[in-house]
Amino acid sequence: MKTPPFLMALALMFWGWQTGHFFWSLLMAGLIEAARHARRRLDFSDADLKRIWLLCLALQAGAALILYSTQDRMLFVFKFAQTLPVSFLPLMLAQAYCNREALPLSIFQWPITSHPESLNGPLSANISLPYFALCVLGASASTQSNAYFYQGVCVLVLAALTWTRPRRVGMFAWSLLAVAIVVGGYYSQQELRRIQNALEGALGGLIADMFHQPADARECRTSIGQPGELALSGRIIWRLTPDKSGFVPPLLRQAIYDGYRNETWSCSSNDFTPAPNRTADNYQLLPPKSLVVETHIAGYYENGEGLLAAPHGTFEVGNSGSIVRTNRLGWIDLENAPGLVDCIARWGPGASLDPPPSPADLAVDPHETNVMAQVVADLGLKKMSERQRIRALTHFFADRFTYTLAGGSFRHSGKTPLGVFLTETHRGHCEYFATATVLLLRMAGVPARYVTGFAVPENARDGATYVVRERHSHAWALAYHADNNTWEEVDTTPSAWAVQPAGAPWWEPLSDAGSNFYFRFSKWRWSKTSLARYASWLMAPLILSLAWRIIADQRGRVTAPASETGKAPGWPGLDSELFLIDRQLASANLSRQPGETLAYWQRRLESSETVPHPDRLKRIFDLHRTLRFDPIGLTTPERQSLREEAETWLRDFAEQNPKAKTRLL
Repeated sequence: MKTPPFLMALALMFWGWQTGHFFWSLLMAGLIEAARHARRRLDFSDADLKRIWLLCLALQAGAALILYSTQDRMLFVFKFAQTLPVSFLPLMLAQAYCNREALPLSIFQWPITSHPESLNGPLSANISLPYFALCVLGASASTQSNAYFYQGVCVLVLAALTWTRPRRVGMFAWSLLAVAIVVGGYYSQQELRRIQNALEGALGGLIADMFHQPADARECRTSIGQPGELALSGRIIWRLTPDKSGFVPPLLRQAIYDGYRNETWSCSSNDFTPAPNRTADNYQLLPPKSLVVETHIAGYYENGEGLLAAPHGTFEVGNSGSIVRTNRLGWIDLENAPGLVDCIARWGPGASLDPPPSPADLAVDPHETNVMAQVVADLGLKKMSERQRIRALTHFFADRFTYTLAGGSFRHSGKTPLGVFLTETHRGHCEYFATATVLLLRMAGVPARYVTGFAVPENARDGATYVVRERHSHAWALAYHADNNTWEEVDTTPSAWAVQPAGAPWWEPLSDAGSNFYFRFSKWRWSKTSLARYASWLMAPLILSLAWRIIADQRGRVTAPASETGKAPGWPGLDSELFLIDRQLASANLSRQPGETLAYWQRRLESSETVPHPDRLKRIFDLHRTLRFDPIGLTTPERQSLREEAETWLRDFAEQNPKAKTRLL
């Protein structure tokens, strides 16, 4: 390995400490460091190394598959980086225990192809330092803050740099540079963090100003009075699957508002509280009902939080995989939700999440009072009962008004856009109808609220599933019945709105096909299908097959010197005759010692009385260095000269040391 002793072990243990896998890091470190003391080396062929490389890729693909199906998008990136030292451990062990100092670059190609070679043989690379970098990278991907992370990285990196320090740089100067880099890096990363926080805050404010987002996220600014035609998308937002009864709710409510002023609806209560939890993943919102309808509702929650669109009268939410919360006005909010929620809403007639009315449910914007009072008087609503008032308003809008996505109800003649809609144009979209209905009911003495959500038209059916698109977003009213203390949904928008021809472009079937494919993939990813339980095992046959091929090829194979097997070495110069001289000198206790440099060993031999012809031995050493370390290598005559010089020296050594058993080339 091209790293000093224990540096790789320290890097692995640092990775295990930062990521919470310290026990496994100890085992991995032990396996790698034990290679320095192994007496036997494995003879991996290029095909074997290729299989080991494929095994590493298979492990990495399996880790990505498991993490992608169990973690959210942000955690997936960090967790994936943490697995890098584990996934590429087989390749690092292969280099540590094989008879090569480096791995041929051809194994990283698919399929194995001949790689451009130098004059000395195929191009190779030692992966010790790249694997060291993977360990540091994996440690830096920890999602838990650690006060000693920076110090640990500094120790590891400085140790690696000191080991590769050029000899022309003195240790004193090197130490000064290291201290300057560590101190400068510490204060620099603190300043960069401060700048990052400042930029994030400034960018967030800039985006908020650019898009004119309201200060309160619980406000709903309508399009009442805005010119132009509303652009509605065909993107699928929700998918509904009814139970055996086949009954699907016509409306899915998502947000309820009780305050209106200047074309903006607001919610008087934004505080959410967790819903009572009956079982592991069933949240009881209301007492159970005798008549129950179950509807599967599937939708995406990219940030893990959002509102659930559910039928009116929902009393229980199950299988959401998240924390269910509600507020005073009956909103259902999901917290810590997976990317795709496919929950079950149990609902039925009768009580709903809506609390009893308050004074806010009878308030009317002062700017709208005159027009509302005029319409109420013309219809004689105050002379009717509550239910008669609702029916009268429904007939009023159905007989005299038409639906359109076009705007144009501006303020003029002292009237608001809503007043123009009621008394002059009689044309508008659902926000006009719902807002006017709520305010007219309030003016007539009936508590009412404004609801936004989605409609589920019959033509949205796609097999056994109903698809709810963005263009199906809708608004309607809630009216309170004092005789039975319940709230009723009142939708006065003409039914023709759901079949507007502008809603379906010609390419919608193609986009639906892509959306359905992504939906099925998301169900698998977020464990909404039984296949997700076994997805992690799909890589097992490939991994076992590769491991078996590698082990089977190594059984009974023993490493032999290149000159004995006749096989060309994988690293230039491994067939040098100096290695045979080294083994011969072992009988005279003159072989190269562990950790001894080549130059020091040469000087020791030249000064020994038992070694013949120091000048010839010097030529052998010079030719060996050129063969091993010069990129150009030896020419054919020089290579033959090295062999002949070694043969002559071995014979002379045998004559001078008769007791030594000399093996000629």
